[in-house]
Amino acid sequence: MHLALLRLSAIGDILRVLPAWMNLREAFPEALIQAVVEDRHASLLAPFPGFEPVLVRRKALSNPLRAWGELGRIAAQVKGADASLDFHGILKSALIPARAGIGERWGDGVTKELAHHLQTHRMDWKHQSRYRQALDLAEAFGRSRGVRGLGTFRPILKDASLPECGPAWGTDGRPRMVLVPGTSRPGRIKRWPLREWVALAKELRGKWQLRWSLGPDEADLREWLPAESGVPALPPMGWWQLAAAVRQADHVVTPDTGLLHLAVLAGVPVTALFGPSDPVVAGLPPGTGRVLRTAIACSPCRERACQRRQCMRELTLEQVLEAIPVP
Repeated sequence: MHLALLRLSAIGDILRVLPAWMNLREAFPEALIQAVVEDRHASLLAPFPGFEPVLVRRKALSNPLRAWGELGRIAAQVKGADASLDFHGILKSALIPARAGIGERWGDGVTKELAHHLQTHRMDWKHQSRYRQALDLAEAFGRSRGVRGLGTFRPILKDASLPECGPAWGTDGRPRMVLVPGTSRPGRIKRWPLREWVALAKELRGKWQLRWSLGPDEADLREWLPAESGVPALPPMGWWQLAAAVRQADHVVTPDTGLLHLAVLAGVPVTALFGPSDPVVAGLPPGTGRVLRTAIACSPCRERACQRRQCMRELTLEQVLEAIPVP
């Protein structure tokens, strides 16, 4: 069997489909499975053997004058597949298997830009998490081949081989917690106010062994935040080294960002601080953590230019403390 799996775009989106992809990989061990992702996210496949990466050049895909040729280049690489499974549902992802002439083109029900017209096997759209939507597609495809159980969520990073992260934690016996104050720049409206993070750290540091996780967009906080809060930051490290450090934690507090899903896949319980994010679509698999939000009238939304950020600012320190388990 030859399968082509497609998911373009952001880190968190790819992480959410990986449990479904791993279920397919293990259900069909002899299959050639190609994973079509953007070149900037190729490293996300590293801990998961058995996928042949097909890398879409992001710069070419974003250029209207070059996109058609880039889609044709990728289509040529997946040509001959028995079936494609589109976990993105936009026109660009749907065009690839259509141009490749793949006869069996599955979609997970999340479609935009009339992409569903290019799919031959379409799931019904449901207001459910992206994890669940992806797992349902894997389940449906598996049943078409007489295989069941592909819709079960598993923390696939829990036992995955990851690089050493170095001495990220101490050995004082306290439970370990990672605090994630930042997001990507496009997702900055999802950030909880920094003053609240500092107050949270000061409240928790006696009971928990705390570490800040600071990404490239928080480089300016690497000296100030530990000094202000009395909590050290994890040292700069690669993505999968960070995953290894997070996997050693007992809890993660984070907004809706890629590290949230990294923790979920590592089997670490999370407290997720949501504002504009849809608590259902961007939600978590059952039993992996808790979503905390204020649910004001204008939330959820997709207004990245919002200046008020009221949905995050009204989330109080007391609410977050109450949601965090007692060690």
